[in-house]
Amino acid sequence: MDRHPPPEAGDDHAPMTSEERGAWLYAILVPVTSLAYFAAVVPRLFEQPAAEVSWAVPMLWAVGASFAGSVAGSIVLTVLARGAGAARDVRDREIERHGDRIAQAVTAFGAAAVLALAMLEADHFWIGNALFLIGAVGATWGAVARIRAYRGAFHG
Repeated sequence: MDRHPPPEAGDDHAPMTSEERGAWLYAILVPVTSLAYFAAVVPRLFEQPAAEVSWAVPMLWAVGASFAGSVAGSIVLTVLARGAGAARDVRDREIERHGDRIAQAVTAFGAAAVLALAMLEADHFWIGNALFLIGAVGATWGAVARIRAYRGAFHG
């Protein structure tokens, strides 16, 4: 017995692949963990100089939460989907490359900004946080680009 009946006539909605579910997860998870990090660290700037702000441990927690959340979230979403969705195909690979190109472009631009901070001998706080922010923005934009490609007409 087929658990997933065929789509109705005129219904062009394709089943969501695990890659698309992962993009949605990442597009939500990275901004949430990044905002939590900045909510914990930025208020400290009002109380003490940047050089004295403890930021490394909270940043490691944010990165770890993003990683653990993406692994756990992927497992939960796969179980909830019960195998529903199409198998990975050429379109998925092309969309993944498209999202990666967007993320890499943002990251490359940001790397130039971080390099400039290093050349200006900015405090480690600013260099580390700029790199973290750029990584989060790049990952988020890459995930959003993937979602848009899945939901729109993607012509890789």
